[in-house]
Amino acid sequence: MKKYISVISVFAIWLIYLLGLNPILEAFGIINWLHSLGQFSSLTSIIVQEIPIILILLLLNLFFWHQKLLFKAYNWKKSIGMLVVPLLMFIAGLIIALSKQASVSYIFLAIVATLLIGLAEELTFRGLIFGILVKNSKNKIIAPLFISSILFGLTHLVNLRHQPLNNTMIQVLAVMAFGLFAAVVYMKTSNLLFAIFVHAMNDFMAIMVSSGRLSSQQTNPLNILYEWFVFGILAFALFYTGWSQREKFISAIQNRTPQFTIHELPTLAKNSTFRRIFALLSMLYGLLILPSILLFSKISAAASSQAEIADKMMPFYLLFLLGIALYVFLIIFFDFHLGNLCWLFFPYIGGPIFALLALVNGAKPLNRKSNSIKK
Repeated sequence: MKKYISVISVFAIWLIYLLGLNPILEAFGIINWLHSLGQFSSLTSIIVQEIPIILILLLLNLFFWHQKLLFKAYNWKKSIGMLVVPLLMFIAGLIIALSKQASVSYIFLAIVATLLIGLAEELTFRGLIFGILVKNSKNKIIAPLFISSILFGLTHLVNLRHQPLNNTMIQVLAVMAFGLFAAVVYMKTSNLLFAIFVHAMNDFMAIMVSSGRLSSQQTNPLNILYEWFVFGILAFALFYTGWSQREKFISAIQNRTPQFTIHELPTLAKNSTFRRIFALLSMLYGLLILPSILLFSKISAAASSQAEIADKMMPFYLLFLLGIALYVFLIIFFDFHLGNLCWLFFPYIGGPIFALLALVNGAKPLNRKSNSIKK
């Protein structure tokens, strides 16, 4: 019961702050000052909003919750692959900003604003709420992952104040997938900074798309499916390959000694014939997807409306989802111990390369029993 009281108190403070901040800013005339800043007003308002809640939560944690926040060292080689997808989003945001002829000062302010958003939200939902749930869950982590992600999504209901209901509901359901991914990143690295950076890079692109605001531009419910396949499957890949990191994370949160167990492959994955066939099919898929992408670009260029593009791109969505599924099975059936290199998430690039390497090596599974675990 104590853990739920702590979680509810963190969540309640977050909501009360979000709902009560604007009236306070209006009472002190800060809203008018922010509006006078022109193009910098929305980004500056984000900074003004995030700094107080960060300080409030840190002070309350120091005196009341006493939740341990992890900032452990993590292998930089593994982290490169984990950050590739968010880095691509950040680069996409930069390209969008440059296409809109944004100034250097505007881009810098956007980076500062998104870092503060990442710090505030990751501190709340991954550092505190997720951490409190793990601390009191007796070595179980699945429920804390989903509960913290659901609460993270529900907080976006406050955006009903400035955006339509349809957009908001799509945003709420879609960001739950990102919350799950951020929580797994924290679990995988035992370092909250990684989750903060991932969050900041994702929000940077969103802000550039919406010209300095965090208003949702999503109107198609299929975006929910897309977000869950991208972030949900990536979260699963990190979670599956992080069996030892899970134990290290839980033991660090619960202040106990890690207790490792042998990691067994699924029964079907031990069948060498199946592994060879699957590797070959995965490699062939990679060779076929690139021409398909080029074909899609030509179809999109010839389309006369957004609706027509959406209809014609459905087969390519299915190809993309198939690629994600292939990546997940590559990890499961080949037990790829370097699964941290999530650039393999792009199956038509990394997946076929790994499949080829697996075939060259005889598609042999990694024998976990012959590898000692570093405690």
